Amino acid sequence: MAAKNDENSQPEAQEIVEQETNPDISTTTVEISDMEVRVQSQFAVSKEIVAEKSGEEQHLVNEQSKADVELVDIEVWLSSYLSSNATYYNPLTNATIMGEPVDEECQSFFDTLRALLLAGKIQNLVTNNFRSYTEVLGGKKAYNETLVYEIEKTSPDNSETIQRTFIPNLEKLTLLRYIDTQVKYNKEYTYEIFAHQFIVGTEYTYGDMSGFGNYAATFGVTYKPSLKIVRIPIFKQNARLLDAAPLPPNVELVPYKGIFNEFLINLSGNSGDIEEMPVIITDADADFYKKYREARGLDEDAPIRFANDDASGRFEIYRTDVAPKSYEDFRTNLYAIVGAVDVASASMKSKVQTNKKYYYTFRALDQHDNRSNPSPVYQVEIVENNGMMFFLSSVYQFPTIEDKTTHARTFQRFLKINPNMIQSLFNKAMTFDLESNPYPVASDADIVHLGKAEEGVWGKNFKLRVTSKHTGRKFDINLTCKTQYNKQDE
Repeated sequence: MAAKNDENSQPEAQEIVEQETNPDISTTTVEISDMEVRVQSQFAVSKEIVAEKSGEEQHLVNEQSKADVELVDIEVWLSSYLSSNATYYNPLTNATIMGEPVDEECQSFFDTLRALLLAGKIQNLVTNNFRSYTEVLGGKKAYNETLVYEIEKTSPDNSETIQRTFIPNLEKLTLLRYIDTQVKYNKEYTYEIFAHQFIVGTEYTYGDMSGFGNYAATFGVTYKPSLKIVRIPIFKQNARLLDAAPLPPNVELVPYKGIFNEFLINLSGNSGDIEEMPVIITDADADFYKKYREARGLDEDAPIRFANDDASGRFEIYRTDVAPKSYEDFRTNLYAIVGAVDVASASMKSKVQTNKKYYYTFRALDQHDNRSNPSPVYQVEIVENNGMMFFLSSVYQFPTIEDKTTHARTFQRFLKINPNMIQSLFNKAMTFDLESNPYPVASDADIVHLGKAEEGVWGKNFKLRVTSKHTGRKFDINLTCKTQYNKQDE
C-alpha cells in the first residue's frame, strides 16, 4: 500500500531554474501545538489485492481511492522533543508500545537521546534518498518505509478506542503474530491495522517569474525535504471469541428388572472433531450459529465445526409421546437438563406408562452453553403382557414425504469383507492323514481345512466398527469366519 500527495501543480513553462535549499532537517526549539504536529490531508491511496481465478495463476489487482489520512510533521515533532517549553496534547489513549522503557526516572533523558539519534538517522536517509525537483517531474517516487504497525481495537457498541498496540517494524521481522489476551468470550471486537509510513517528500515553491512572451517563461524553483509520517489503514475486520459446539452424547437406555414404569438413561460426552450442518431446534441455536459463521467468515449455509474442546458434562433431554415429523417437534418438549460442568457423564431415571411409545433425543452442553446437534431419536416402550415385561428401544426414523425425491446408496459398494488369499488356500496336510494315506482323494476328507498362514481366521470371532465421517455415529458388525462345503457321494 502506498500514498502520495501533490501539494502544487506543474506550471506551463519551458525553462525552470532550480534552487535547492539546505537539505538538513531542523531541530530548532519552537513553540508548538498539537495541530501543527498532527494534521489530516487527502491522499490517493492504492491497495494491491492478490486474486486467483479457478485453474489460473494468481495475479494482483490494484485498487485506488481517496482518503483522509493523518500526517505527522517530523521536523516539528523533533523540535517538540528537544524543546523544554513545548507541550502538546497526546490523543493516543489506552496505548501500548512494544519495547517502551519502564524506568520513568530516566524517561526525559531517553527521549532526548533517542530524538538526537533519530535526527541523525533521518539525516542519512534524506541525504541518500532526497529527490530533486527535476526527479519529481520525471515521476520518481518518494522514498518511504514502514516504521511502526498500529493495532487499534474498538467495539461496534462503542466508538471509543479500547486498546492501541504499537509494534516496531524491525529488520528481522518477517512474520508478525500478535495474540490479544484481553478479550471477553462472545463479545464482538473490531480490529483495524495501520502502517505508520515514513516518507521523504519534496516541498517546492515557485518564484522569480520573468520572460512572459511567445508562450514561454522562466521560473525559479526552491525545494527542500518534506518529512512526514503517514498513518495508512491496511486491514479491518470484526472478530468474536467463540469455541466449537460439542458433539452429540453417547446414549445408553437400561431397563430395570421387574420395574414396569421407569428405566435408566445414561449419557456421556463424546470425542472427535467433525464438520456438519447444524440442526436448529431453538432460537438460541440459530443465534449461535449465525455469530459462529460471522466470526469465522463462513457462508450462511456453510457447515459448522463440532468438537469437544472443553468439558461437556451437562445434557438436555427432549421427550414427546407423539411421533415427531422432524426435530422441530421437540422445540417445546424439553424434558430435563442433567449433569454438571465438572463431570463427564450423567444418569437419570425416566418414568413412563406401560404400553405407550415415547420419543427421546439428547444434546450435550459445554461450559459456554453451546449445544451439540441432537442425537438420533430413540423410540422407547415398556410392554406389559400378563405380568411379563418387554423393554423395546430402537432408533426412530422421521417419516419421509411421498412426493419428495430420495436418494439411497447400497452399502455393498463401500464395504467388502473377505479372507486373505493365503487364508483361502486348501491345506492338504491338515485335511488328510498323509502318513497313512499318501495319495488321498476328495472323498477321503471328513472336514476340509483352509489356510496356510501361521494363524488362521476360520472359526474365530471378529468385531468391525464403522464410523460415519459426517455425523461421527458408530455401529459394530460381529462376524465369524466359517467354511461351507458339500460332501457328495462317489
